[in-house]
Amino acid sequence: MAIQILLIVAVILGVVFTLRALRGEKQLAIKRLAALAFALLAIVSILFPGLISKIANFLGVGRGTDLLLYLFIIAAVLFGGAVIRAKARSDARVTKLARAMALSEANKRYQSK
Repeated sequence: MAIQILLIVAVILGVVFTLRALRGEKQLAIKRLAALAFALLAIVSILFPGLISKIANFLGVGRGTDLLLYLFIIAAVLFGGAVIRAKARSDARVTKLARAMALSEANKRYQSK
């Protein structure tokens, strides 16, 4: 029972910190709904671990822990892809800014001569 309370508190704190970090992001509503859905599913799986096993058996997976592992792997791959896309967008913005600054500096030097 104590571990369940600790896990539920950890999930709630994690979601609160995640939602606070999402301020000002694009597609905020979708990300908030996903975080809340994750929290709800996590709390249900903590309170009713047998339910996860039943869902796993229904889906043809041997154990509930295996199902959670598979879902975690899928989530990790999706997260990795999102991070790579975000870094590529950030790199493109930095490159565009560096080019604009270089052109601006060149223009200033040309006009001062």
